[in-house]
Amino acid sequence: MIHGGATDAGSFAAIAPELAEHYTVIAYDRRGNSRSRLDGPPADLRLEQQADDAGLLLKSLIDTPPHVFGSSGGAIVALELATRYPDRLGTVVAHEPPVPSVLPDAAAQQQKYEVVYQTYRTKGVQEAFHQFITIDPGQDDPAADGDYPADPEFGPRIQGNQEFLVAHEMLPFTRYRPDLAALRANLPQLVLGVGRYRAKIATRIVLTLADRLGTEATPFPGDHTGYMWRPGEFAEKLHAALT
Repeated sequence: MIHGGATDAGSFAAIAPELAEHYTVIAYDRRGNSRSRLDGPPADLRLEQQADDAGLLLKSLIDTPPHVFGSSGGAIVALELATRYPDRLGTVVAHEPPVPSVLPDAAAQQQKYEVVYQTYRTKGVQEAFHQFITIDPGQDDPAADGDYPADPEFGPRIQGNQEFLVAHEMLPFTRYRPDLAALRANLPQLVLGVGRYRAKIATRIVLTLADRLGTEATPFPGDHTGYMWRPGEFAEKLHAALT
């Protein structure tokens, strides 16, 4: 399970026990986030490096083709994994990957993230991160009340990831251009997920990507992080998608 930007493996703390009834569950902090500290100074992330990180982790832990679930930025990593290692994986579920490059108005959508980066450079991380989360806020899920008891240390721990996101992760990830031909060749082992409580841009991206690949989007319970707030429902839907 591959987490999104400004979070870490703790975002899967609630759903992991639900999935453990059927699977061995592996989650990790992606390079540069929370407990995966960088050895040197921060640098912009590269998608091929992120995919290689996940690939090496899986190779060291298991010897059978794994299913992969990626959320948000983690869904972009999942798409790159599916592109680079199609013969080593089971089903890949990419839940709301922020890849505006697939949209007809890609340049206009990407510009919003470029503006956030300039805000970070001129006004600091707090104003930039607030601007980032207002790009595509989506509908409110009543279950997402802000209290996440599955990992009490999650909130304080991920505070330090906000600057890393806007400084080094946001632009490389949102500029990503999926290899549509490679992904199309992997169907039906690729599932594109979209939340029930929908965000406008995220939904457009998933539906457009599904159309361009010749498949359909799969609805999942909750919002952009429904696995945190509706773990039982989400696990049931994810298990169905994987089987």
